[in-house]
Amino acid sequence: MCPFRNIWGISCPGCGMTRALLAVLKGDLLAAFYYHPLWVVVILYPLIYAIFKVRKSKQDFDVWKNKSLKIIIRLFLFVWIIRMIFFFPNVPPLDFEENSLLGRLLQHLFY
Repeated sequence: MCPFRNIWGISCPGCGMTRALLAVLKGDLLAAFYYHPLWVVVILYPLIYAIFKVRKSKQDFDVWKNKSLKIIIRLFLFVWIIRMIFFFPNVPPLDFEENSLLGRLLQHLFY
């Protein structure tokens, strides 16, 4: 289980990615997009990375790598926020984990 979820009780920005990739392997692309809409990035980025590493100069590659990673991090955070707004706390994998550290602390304080 995700350490982020174990502590905070909420999903991390990558939550659902493993299930999405397993769904892709089974050929269920709709389920993959349900579990995490950015599964395509996780599959394509290493391929694009390898192509650019071979074809670009070291300086151009480093610039591309830094920019692309910043874009991907922002994209993951944006999608995470949107998913949390529309799906939290009732839709798996974005449901609240009551047995998390924060969940147990809240139960102890308020029940």
